[in-house]
Amino acid sequence: AAIPVKTVAVMGAGLMGAGIAQVSAEKGYSVLLKDRDDAALGRGQSYMQDNWRKKLTRRRMTQYQYNVNTSNVTPLTDDVPSLGRHFGRTDVIIEAVFEDLALKRKIVADMEAVTPDHCVFATNTSAIPIADIAAEAKRPENIIGMHYFSPVPQMPLLEIIPHDGTSDTAKATAFEVGTKQGKTCILVKDVPGFYVNRCLGPFL
Repeated sequence: AAIPVKTVAVMGAGLMGAGIAQVSAEKGYSVLLKDRDDAALGRGQSYMQDNWRKKLTRRRMTQYQYNVNTSNVTPLTDDVPSLGRHFGRTDVIIEAVFEDLALKRKIVADMEAVTPDHCVFATNTSAIPIADIAAEAKRPENIIGMHYFSPVPQMPLLEIIPHDGTSDTAKATAFEVGTKQGKTCILVKDVPGFYVNRCLGPFL
């Protein structure tokens, strides 16, 4: 069974991270959006709010829903004193930083120190093996890949990539979150290119 998910943290407020935060907030999750500084967070928040304003203008969203969506997102940087308290109630973390194995492992270690034992850590990597990211983790069974496609609000596919040690609970939780976000979830083996990029290679 999946764990009950109320709070989703997104690491990185770039195009991918902001898109993931947007689809999470729209579905009622409490979203923690974290980046290194206020400027990076501001760009991520502007991306979401611009998308929501377009929906508001086209009458695809009410003002009330716009207000709810924006209030569902809590922006955070390393300087926020309450950072540990926020992450102490996080159920799922989705990491969307650039493709650097050392950085991703550092984020895993930092998050394992402040999150509850049940928290699932998902990485949005498109190239690094999930097993490599989980190799030095204290709770490798909670680590899984959730590979979104850009732009996240428009692209329906979500690749869910467990490594050999990923628990069934983490898999079920990733499917639960992805499905609630409105994505078509497929389970993919932890191999180079996963599914889409593995198919794209021969085409190119």
